Amino acid sequence: MRYSRLILASIICATGVNYAGAQTVDEMLAEGRASFLNYDFENAAKQYAAARKKAKKNIPPQLEEQERELMNAENFLERVEQLVILDSISVPKTDFFKAYRLPFSAGNLGTAADIPFETPDADYVFTNEGNDFKMWAQPDSTGIYRIVESIRLTDGTWHEPTETPDILNNGGNAIYPFMMSDGVTLYFASDNEESLGGYDIFVATRDAADGEYLQPQNIGMPYNSPYDDYLLAIDELNGVGWWATDRNQLGDNLTVYLFKVNDLRKNYSAEDTDNIPDLAFIRDYKSTWGENDYTDLLEEIHSITPAPAKKQVDFIFPMKGGVNYTTLDDFQTSSGRAMMKKYIAARKAFLQKEEKLSEMRRKFAINKGSSLRPQIRSLETEVEKDREALRRLRSEVYRAETGH
Repeated sequence: MRYSRLILASIICATGVNYAGAQTVDEMLAEGRASFLNYDFENAAKQYAAARKKAKKNIPPQLEEQERELMNAENFLERVEQLVILDSISVPKTDFFKAYRLPFSAGNLGTAADIPFETPDADYVFTNEGNDFKMWAQPDSTGIYRIVESIRLTDGTWHEPTETPDILNNGGNAIYPFMMSDGVTLYFASDNEESLGGYDIFVATRDAADGEYLQPQNIGMPYNSPYDDYLLAIDELNGVGWWATDRNQLGDNLTVYLFKVNDLRKNYSAEDTDNIPDLAFIRDYKSTWGENDYTDLLEEIHSITPAPAKKQVDFIFPMKGGVNYTTLDDFQTSSGRAMMKKYIAARKAFLQKEEKLSEMRRKFAINKGSSLRPQIRSLETEVEKDREALRRLRSEVYRAETGH
């Protein structure tokens, strides 16, 4: 029968071996935590077992949480993916994702300025290659960060953001989404109970038929660690990926790893290597190269100039000097912006009436004896009035913006 280190340590402590000495429960927890963060899971298990024995019936919640994280870590240590880590880059935490050298085909990793809504608590947004789908994270009414998404409507405006289902949060926060080009594979970070501690990277598949997500899976080690790990992004064109972590404890900096994407997952075998904890932590990323030289590939990847996000085009409104406004942010005056909002709403209602009129005309053409003729004439009159009202509104938008 196979036992985890935590269970074995509990058995040993129960038989009378004392690892605690004169330590307090808090001291044991602190030492166990330090060992855990250093991937010395065996000593962490001994400290937690000794703390449990000393605490007796007064088990602190912190101990149970640390034991949970250790059990998760031990399970993942048995299936560490064999990755080639091409590079390790230290970057500032602020806008760290700008270090990802992604081609335009992979989408765009942007800041809150690229979100078409007021989102003071968001700092990142993913936009797909077609610039008609966005995902980002923002707090819900309870303060929990949830991933939301928005699609561009046919009139160029963006649909109000909708929250992704609870299955992605699984009781924790969900942040830093990245949707693959297939539109169904989502990578994101969460600090739910299936993490190793802090944020871990998860993957969830979306059912293309109904849009529902299947149960997310923790992608394990070496991507995830007892520290914070997030924003895994894949460059399918070049067969590489990126993710960020604070496992190296670099103060205000994060480590961004660049790796070769495996066609099929292959895990390290305990029979093949005796330093799996070091490989899981990524003590020396170049040790993953073996006898291969990836210098040329590295130069090729770092030479990629990420294409800027396509300029947002919600509408085309001609102004003087041949300039076209395409978003509300282009307006220089609050009065011009407010009037443009009225024009957008009026135009949306006008287009809906035109669509309804076209449908009524189609039905009338099929059935000449239809009683739709009076309704069609009435709606035609309304549409013409609205068309004239739209012309006046366009002039008012121009005057409000220019002052004449």
